[in-house]
Amino acid sequence: MSLDTLRYTPAPGHFDEVTGLDGQARPVWQGVARALGALDRATLLERQRQADRLLDAEGTGHLVHDLSLAVGRHGDEAQRSQSHPWRLDPVPYVIDRAEFDLLADAALQRMRVLEAVLADCYGPRTLVAAGVVPAAVLHGLPSFRPAAGGPGAVGQWLTTYALDVARDASGAWHVVADATDAPSGLGYSLLNRTVLTRLLPDGMRAAGAAPIHDIADELRRALAAMAPGDRRSPRTVLLSPGPAGDTYVEHSYLATRLGVHLVEGADLVMREGRLWLRSIDGLEPIDVVHRRLDDARLDPLEPGHVGGGMGVPGLVWGARSGGVVVANAYGTALAEAGAVTEVLDQAAMALCGESLRLPLLPRGAALATSPVFDRSDGSVHARPVVVRLQVVRRGDDHRVMPGGAGRVLAPGDHPAAPTAQIAKDVWVVGGVAARPVRVVAPPQVNFGSSVPKRVADSMYWLGRAAERAEVATRALRVVAQQLEQDPALVVVDDGAWALGARALLRSAQAVPAAPVDGTPVGEWLPAEVAGAAQAAAAQLAALVQEAASVREYLSATTGRVLGRLARAHGALLETSPSPDDLDAVLADLAALAGLAMESTVRGPAWRFLDLGRRLERSLAVVGAIEAALGASTGPMALQPLAEATLSTHESLVAYRRMYRSDVDLAAVLDLLVHDDTNPRSLTFQLDRLREHVLGLGWPGGGRLVEDAAVASLVHVGDSVVGGRRVAVDGLVIAVRGPLLALADAVVQHWFADPVNPTVVRGQ
Repeated sequence: MSLDTLRYTPAPGHFDEVTGLDGQARPVWQGVARALGALDRATLLERQRQADRLLDAEGTGHLVHDLSLAVGRHGDEAQRSQSHPWRLDPVPYVIDRAEFDLLADAALQRMRVLEAVLADCYGPRTLVAAGVVPAAVLHGLPSFRPAAGGPGAVGQWLTTYALDVARDASGAWHVVADATDAPSGLGYSLLNRTVLTRLLPDGMRAAGAAPIHDIADELRRALAAMAPGDRRSPRTVLLSPGPAGDTYVEHSYLATRLGVHLVEGADLVMREGRLWLRSIDGLEPIDVVHRRLDDARLDPLEPGHVGGGMGVPGLVWGARSGGVVVANAYGTALAEAGAVTEVLDQAAMALCGESLRLPLLPRGAALATSPVFDRSDGSVHARPVVVRLQVVRRGDDHRVMPGGAGRVLAPGDHPAAPTAQIAKDVWVVGGVAARPVRVVAPPQVNFGSSVPKRVADSMYWLGRAAERAEVATRALRVVAQQLEQDPALVVVDDGAWALGARALLRSAQAVPAAPVDGTPVGEWLPAEVAGAAQAAAAQLAALVQEAASVREYLSATTGRVLGRLARAHGALLETSPSPDDLDAVLADLAALAGLAMESTVRGPAWRFLDLGRRLERSLAVVGAIEAALGASTGPMALQPLAEATLSTHESLVAYRRMYRSDVDLAAVLDLLVHDDTNPRSLTFQLDRLREHVLGLGWPGGGRLVEDAAVASLVHVGDSVVGGRRVAVDGLVIAVRGPLLALADAVVQHWFADPVNPTVVRGQ
């Protein structure tokens, strides 16, 4: 067997998934080992590197990166929760088809029993009457939600169900835990399989691993089928706690795969017995909520709510009254309670007349082992693995995903604690999989033009953050390069270049340039450059943070770029960046801009993204002109400062090609302000802003754009007062006012509450 090359040694006295007691590969692994090919140290190291890269490309690098310090939308520092991407083991976890079928039957039985238990505990309570679940115990459970009960309150408690199973040291399967309250894992399973399919396409086919991708289609159909009967073309959303949630990466991936809106509590509102989405065009009706908020965080109006600002006020009442369907139903956390799990076998006999097929894992059991690659030393170790099975229910039909996600346990980990950082893709091999009967569901409503207000808000600020990050990084690169090439610049024109460079760096950071005290320029300028690196890092953090909340609106390739930018944030904080480091960041920012223009559907969400970028670029151009060109300097300082300004806004090459001369202030300003063929000029940005406000049907915004355009026509003369070029400062002041007014108007008109109550789409 190929694992022999790594001298894999199972744990003594433990059942091992790969190697039998005779030291030979188990039958299920013999074919898989041949399909996987050589599993030497170098091969596994390369596969691990590729798996990390592919996970990063799918978005995990920026969705769960630790960006503990970011600059908020108004320049304040904002804290993010710390989380880290998981590692996908390049060696899969393999289950024989016949054995998996037994596990699947046990999972289906357990789901049916739990459905019956929930219906009984929130209904007739025969288990209470029979003493299986004493009344005092039931009412004492924090997860018991009396408001969830009542005749006809819920037609179906469980739409999705997850079951954790593991072998004990003898090889027997046991139940580790049930997951009924917004169970996670399905999206992770799909994501892990996507990565391993790309990593080992031939090996997976040769091994005969059962496909799992169609489980998402099953879930989409199941959710649509739950809509109230009078709703044609039902609308479904996936409710998430947002990027702060520890499983947000799965929420984002699954919403994209299902083709539904990923929403947070603030995106939804109950009105007149219906649930509505707060969109930029008004309120849009919602029929089904696939919730990934647990019971305790679902509705702030319910007793025991602990979610802070999370949840949707009145959602539980709306579900009880039939105005909206919530899957899984409110109250399903009860099925996870230890007091219920301990008597589940008795409950199964009392309610269903059958005994459970799988026993609970005894406390303190030693578990079976499976090979896990350790990239730190390039070896394979024997580690216990807990497997999560996924079940989707549509009416009377149930589908168990033929595979799942394995969770590798480290020494000391409790089998039921979801703390593992190493995941395994679970392959079901052998036999012939039963293909589900395909039922073509009617199309749901087109959400293409529907944009939640929060999404529009985040897309707008994503555009602004992307431009801020680019300008801050480019200004740092330009100033550092000029200083590196000509250190004598610090004394040119009695320090005029140094002061202008300092003002340019601060302008790129959107912070004012404070007066300089008597400290020698050789002491404060290096500190300014170092501070600019920190500011650029913070802008990258803000960019990644905004992107994380709207990942489903961005192209798949964007995730890889955002992952690199997230890592660049850390590198800029930890070390003094080299020119090559900054060039790499600028290349990724350019790639991000290109993806936004060429790979993002140009609907309303994209308009807000580009509107934010164009507005920020306009402000950055006039800010740079004020900072570097507003002060009256001699030609020795003006030349490098003008070149720095042009370079910061990617216009130096164009200037040299057009004018073929030393810099002339009037020509520089013409290129940066008036040239509508220059994609970095103010006029070019104003033209794009006109298009966006027109496309959004916003006359008020159009008037502000025209005010800025008229102000930009100010003639630039040569008058100097108090060491400042009067016409330059006048131009900046005249243009900046309407631009800032436009920025404020965007927020007030489109993002501020309340939503237009008179506009309702899609009734």
